[in-house]
Amino acid sequence: MKKVILSFCAVTLFAFTASAQFHFEFGLNGNLPQGDAADTYSFGAGVYLEPRYAMSDNLDVGLLIGFNGLAGGDINSVGTANTEVSAAAVVPVLGTGTYRFSGNKVSPYAGAGIGLYFVKTGEASVSGMVVAESATESEFGFAPRAGVFIGRLNLGVAYNIAGDLKYMQFNLGVRILGRG
Repeated sequence: MKKVILSFCAVTLFAFTASAQFHFEFGLNGNLPQGDAADTYSFGAGVYLEPRYAMSDNLDVGLLIGFNGLAGGDINSVGTANTEVSAAAVVPVLGTGTYRFSGNKVSPYAGAGIGLYFVKTGEASVSGMVVAESATESEFGFAPRAGVFIGRLNLGVAYNIAGDLKYMQFNLGVRILGRG
């Protein structure tokens, strides 16, 4: 019985200590396609969840998992034919690192994410005739990012690069649990 009680106390103490270093961020974002992606998609919106672990007072490591939708549109680059592209879905799964420049309530930060982007593109049609079916692919990519933490609120910007897909992302997140 003593071993059970001691084990319970040890696990509880470890969980309490770890919870001070472990936190989540949940947020919404707006996306602006860049480069060739801007010719095909007009804008996007999404959500993300990023569990993080505080390695030190200023450095967090985490795993960002998101879902972003990019709105399709009309492309009139094929003579007089009307070319339409359906919406696309992008699911980034990125290992992240974030460095806070201060421990104050208002703290600027910089960081990056690196990992896989799962992209499902919509179909393309010219004058109502399908010329390209929807496709799913994965691309290796990265996302440098910067912003400011204001208490538990995160106002940030990231530039996502995955193959030909490039988009600027504006984040509004809220941190839950530690790192207040």
